[in-house]
Order: sequence, then C-alpha cells, then structure tokens
Amino acid sequence: MHVSERLLQLYADTNATTRTNLQDLIKQNLGDGKSLSVSYEELTGSSDATLSADEKSSEDFAAWIKDGKKDAMFLPYYVSLLEMHEAVLRKEATIPQSKSIDKVIVEETRIVEKAPVPAPTVVKDSKPREKSAVSKPRYTPEIPVPSRTERAKYNRTIEPARPRRKSRKWIGALFFFALLIGGGYIGYPYVMDLLEPKQEAKIVKEAPKPDPEPVVQEPETNYVWLASKNVNLVSEPNGTTVTYIGDIGDRYEIVQEQDDHIEVDLDGTTAWAPLDAVTTDWPTRDLTDSALLDWVNTNLNNEWLSESIPDFFAMNEAALTETIGAPFGRETDALNAYAFYNGGFFVIQDDKVHAIDWTNTQTTREAFSPLGEAVLETDDAVVYESETYSLRLFEGTNGQTRVRLTEK
Repeated sequence: MHVSERLLQLYADTNATTRTNLQDLIKQNLGDGKSLSVSYEELTGSSDATLSADEKSSEDFAAWIKDGKKDAMFLPYYVSLLEMHEAVLRKEATIPQSKSIDKVIVEETRIVEKAPVPAPTVVKDSKPREKSAVSKPRYTPEIPVPSRTERAKYNRTIEPARPRRKSRKWIGALFFFALLIGGGYIGYPYVMDLLEPKQEAKIVKEAPKPDPEPVVQEPETNYVWLASKNVNLVSEPNGTTVTYIGDIGDRYEIVQEQDDHIEVDLDGTTAWAPLDAVTTDWPTRDLTDSALLDWVNTNLNNEWLSESIPDFFAMNEAALTETIGAPFGRETDALNAYAFYNGGFFVIQDDKVHAIDWTNTQTTREAFSPLGEAVLETDDAVVYESETYSLRLFEGTNGQTRVRLTEK
C-alpha cells in the first residue's frame, strides 16, 4: 500500500487527540536538529534503514504539518510513527519530565516629559504707512497761443465750391443700366429654372439586411488524466517536494510541457506530473447515472450516511456537519479538506463535497462486473464512469480496499 494511502487509513482509525500528542512528542524529540532515522530509533527503540539521514528540526516538522505535508522525507517517518503510536506514547509516559522555570525581568523605563516650547510672538505694526501725496506739475506750453486777432491774419477767405458738371450723372446712369441688362442676361436661365416645377424623385427604401449572428468560438482546453494510483505531483520537474498526491482518474488542465514532465493546474496553484503517469486518451462508456448509483447502494455499507448519495454533492462543509454531525477528524492538503467519519470520509474542494470514500470495504473488483467494461484498469485500481459520476476502486497490499465516488 502506498504511504499516502496508509496515512489516510491511519487518520480514519485514530482520533485527533492521539495524533496531536504524537506530533508534540516528535517536535520535542527533534529539537534544534536531528536525522529522521536517529529520531525514529530513539522514539521506538528500533531502526529503519529506509528513513532519511538528513537532519530536520521541530520547526521543519511543524511547518510540514501546517503546509499540508508536502515534504516527501517526513511522510514515511510520520506514517511509521503513527502506526506505532501506542508503543511510542507508552514509552514516553514512563520518562519523567523536568520542569523549567523561566525568569522574566521587567525593566521600567522612565518617561521624561518634554517642556512645551513657546511659540514666537509676532508683533504687528498697528500704524499703517502714510502715502505721500505728490501733486503733478501743470502743463505749460512752450510757445504762447496767439490771440483771435492774430489767428485771423493767417486764415484765407473760403470761397464757395464750383458746381459739378451734369455729364457725370448721365455717365453713372448709363453704367447702371448696362450693369442691370448684363446681370439680367446672365441670371435669366437660373431664374427660369427656379420657376419651372420639379418632379420629385421617388425614393425606394431597401429593407435592412439582418446582421449575421456572431459565432462564439469556445477556447480549446487540453486535459490529462492520471493513469496510475497515488501519483506524486511535485513543485518542479524532477523535484522532491510533493505539492499534492493525485489518484487514478483525476483530471487536470494542462499548463505546459517540459522534458518528461507536464505542468497541471490545481485550482489556483500548479504542480508537475511525470508523463508516464498521465494519459490524454480517455474513453467513454455507456454507463448511466442510475445504474452506477444502484450499484453503490447495493454493494457498499451506507449506514453512516443519513441522506441519499446525490444530496451530499450539493452540500458545503457546514451543511454536511449539520446533516450527519461533526467529524471525529479533519485534515487538509494543497487542494482538498478531508472530514473523517466512522465508515469513511468526505473530500471537500472549494467548500463543496467533491467525493465520498468508503474505507475497509473488502470489496473486490469482481463485484464491479455488473457495470460492464471499465474506463481504465490497472493492477491495483479500476475506474468506472457515467455522465455525472466517477466510481473508483483502490486495492491495498494488505487485502483492504477503498471505494471512491466522485462528482465529475
């Protein structure tokens, strides 16, 4: 059984208090830094050569728990200790704990009050400046003005003007008549054109042509499906930091392809999957929703569910708790939240029930034969799909099986 599947099974079998006590004990043992193999030997009394020899501190372990258990080095170490939690906690209970007294010295700081600085006084001059009135000198002509008698000596006697000749009037009249006759000759065609009645042109209105309907072209989106059980989606190509562990049949949108890895979208973040663990060819089958749900109601234990199966996929986490009560355990990773109950757990994605898992079912793949041909089948998993749902079987190495029903 894959280590991630062992972790889900252990979370379903242990309560939150036991896991919290074990996590506190691991942090106390790791301290400022210690290799995971040495820490495992000190906590359990036995050794495990498969564990990492790199040093990890309690802060690294706390960050690993908080970030959704992404580091692949901590995962086998934590799962192995969780499987032996009874022996580890029993051994720790026999070791006396020393008490330490922290001394806290509180220093008082004197507060020196600063005297206020008086603002500078501005003295304003109350007496406005008087403007000196300077009178302008009167104009005195350089040459004296002559008297009226003297001015009369220089004025000539004005004689009456001579009358104009009458011939100029006749010339003006002849010019006016010539201008009038020439203007009439030139403007006659235009005046006649204005007086003639005009035929109104008939305007034929053409019916407006309807606009062609716009063609909406949907962008082509490429997807891949995981073709193997428990695929590690890492933060970078050929990296060791696990962002999310996907299951067979999960569908993701392609972001880009590089070397032998492909980057997929994980609802706001991205991760890289190896090309040999994905497929772009996903067949369809003629399996109806009613036939698939009838198989679930007939072959699985649904006593821990108080509602019909389709009703759960319309619930958020608050409605789920109100319907069947609070879970005894809850965990999260980079993509989902998991609510554990006696009999199985719910996978919650974007605050909505995304999948239902039945644990320890003892269901074999032969029981799926009434559903017809599977969409995908491997040595340890099988996938059936209808129009709305995906039904999957995961087989463990210890004979236990897990069944997941997902809304596509």
